[in-house]
Amino acid sequence: MFSIIKKKRNNFLKLFLILPLFTFFSLSSWAQGSSLRPGFPAPPFSLNTMEGVPFNLTDLKGQQKLILLYFYHQDQADSLRGIEELTKYFEGHLTEEKYQIIMIHSLPDLKEEDIARMKEFWSKQKLTPLVLLDNQNEVSNLYKVENIPSTFLLDGNLILKRVYPGFQTKQQEVMFQYLSYFLNAQERGISPQKDKDDGCEGGVCPPPES
Repeated sequence: MFSIIKKKRNNFLKLFLILPLFTFFSLSSWAQGSSLRPGFPAPPFSLNTMEGVPFNLTDLKGQQKLILLYFYHQDQADSLRGIEELTKYFEGHLTEEKYQIIMIHSLPDLKEEDIARMKEFWSKQKLTPLVLLDNQNEVSNLYKVENIPSTFLLDGNLILKRVYPGFQTKQQEVMFQYLSYFLNAQERGISPQKDKDDGCEGGVCPPPES
């Protein structure tokens, strides 16, 4: 009888110890997933540039008004078309001091000749972003990227503002409208999320979420 009670007590103690751990890891997983929603901090990450230089996203905090993360594949037609449209927009609307564009090449098993070809490609472009190599798809998985290309817009405090999966024409127009709205609002010292469609200032209105 005593041994049965003792066994039950041991099982209870094990359960008592395991439950907090299970709760902790469950909450941690939920918190990580929730950070992908607009208004939450963007998940931090570290990757190497094409030149092999380490880069950490958190180092950019407070350095720019806007950070644009563009997940792409070098040989994909939609990715290249997106790069062309981004080049046109940023050349025509903004100055480099306001933003940082980060191109994240998410394709595993890159070879030296692939990287050399990427360097040659970017040397011919008018856009001069920071290019990072996500060889193991770690950051793509962290950001739950399902469509290539995909764009994530972060403010200077690394808060996620908008997500644009894919690069369709309609999405592209809405994204560029929001970019103009966001940066103009920042210049005027207005919080973008507090601006409303019926109170557009300077003729720039916040577009819908998608």
